[in-house]
Amino acid sequence: MADRLARRLRGGPVIHDPGFGRYYALVPPGTAQLWLAPPAECLGEGTYLGVPRADRTEPHEPTPSYWAVPVHRPRRLCSAADVHALVAAGATVEDES
Repeated sequence: MADRLARRLRGGPVIHDPGFGRYYALVPPGTAQLWLAPPAECLGEGTYLGVPRADRTEPHEPTPSYWAVPVHRPRRLCSAADVHALVAAGATVEDES
């Protein structure tokens, strides 16, 4: 999954929280105000998201969250358009099931 995410999101950082079964693609500030992809929630201002240590690239107890796609360059985030396309593709696959 990590390789697919890295390709589809052009290397933008993604946190995986297996405890809740969620992936968090890090996008530029302000994205939540314009988010139009209902199958996925875009966390906005006032939201707390725990960020794993930079070297945590696999789940470890007691905190299983880890970087599915690690940060490779400072300030390099996922494009909102790429995340939207990924969400749309996932919704299409789910509709076909």
